Amino acid sequence: MANLYINITEEITLANNETQKVLTSNTISGINYVDTRNMNCPSGSQTKIFSLSNVPGAGQFVTSSFQYGRVTNLSTTPVKLMVSSSTTSTSFLISSGSSFYLSTSKVTGSINSSFTFEDIQNVFIEPSGAAAQIEYFIATN
Repeated sequence: MANLYINITEEITLANNETQKVLTSNTISGINYVDTRNMNCPSGSQTKIFSLSNVPGAGQFVTSSFQYGRVTNLSTTPVKLMVSSSTTSTSFLISSGSSFYLSTSKVTGSINSSFTFEDIQNVFIEPSGAAAQIEYFIATN
């Protein structure tokens, strides 16, 4: 088993030469497998980039083993990332060069005070314009 080290650095120098820098670090232990893939996603359609389920398969990871996921938009066009469960779907816009992080296999679409989290089933990408290229990184135990 290995440790996955995640470091996010945010740094900016403002017009008055004041620098702000934040480093956020996290270690996830017990990682046994990683999967990384670059994918081309055609314009005008949704492309399933990976799934979570009770059994492993091509592009499919075991829900209970999921520890960390990252989807990065490598294109110059924004992409819509859609996360779905058996009853809900949530979408996020990922700008060019930006990343979206998943730290759990749970999702909810509830906007009331009684959130019910369900297992993620599918993650899709839909380019907002021209075809897009994305990269994903998944870590499981």
